[in-house]
Amino acid sequence: MSVSVRIDPTRCRGHAICALFFGDGVELDQWGFGRVTDGTADTDRLVRRARRAAAACPNGAFIVHDDGVTLAARSGA
Repeated sequence: MSVSVRIDPTRCRGHAICALFFGDGVELDQWGFGRVTDGTADTDRLVRRARRAAAACPNGAFIVHDDGVTLAARSGA
């Protein structure tokens, strides 16, 4: 299974939780805002980590897609 991941910059508030859970595919800028470095999670381990990052993001900025369907994203606050 392979999923794509992205960070919505309009929702990201720099909590850096995405990097904690999905450090293999996210890097942080100097202010703590995440940027996806590898937009694909292609192993079961990475898919699980990407889904955890999406579920943990307090603003719903970390989004996981599978064939255009959003698998995990928290509604933003």
